[in-house]
Amino acid sequence: MKRTFFLFISILFIHFNTFASSISIFGGTYDYDDDNTTNLAGLNLHLTENNFSIMDVLDINPVLGLFMTAKSASMFYGGFETNIGVDKIFLNLSSSAGIYSNGDGKDLGNALQFKSEINLFYSLSKTTRIGLGSHHISNAGISSVNPGTNNYYLILNRDF
Repeated sequence: MKRTFFLFISILFIHFNTFASSISIFGGTYDYDDDNTTNLAGLNLHLTENNFSIMDVLDINPVLGLFMTAKSASMFYGGFETNIGVDKIFLNLSSSAGIYSNGDGKDLGNALQFKSEINLFYSLSKTTRIGLGSHHISNAGISSVNPGTNNYYLILNRDF
């Protein structure tokens, strides 16, 4: 599973600028409030060129991502995100659905999982941002097993 993850990341790095406007690389702690705590690393591709506006107030754009934990749990997901704030400091909110594999990690009940995420970014330059983020993963009660996970991480975001 780790080989597949790194192969996928390598392919994305070669071809990411053909369809993504920016990339976020993140690393941190998976399931920090439970006995299954481990490390996680992943990336998000932000497709801001494909955004749409809701009543000219909120711009929404697609996001694709994946992460893997040190216990070989992984998730590939897609959803939507928005940014709220000023140029220097802003919140990034997203909601996604994806396919989860628990590997040797926490069993979340089934393969279909939902991820809600909040990130706080600080702009270092016009193209580079750093941030802190957190996301919650759950199957939204569609399985009788639904422990969920809470995760936090550091993020580096770069435009192309």
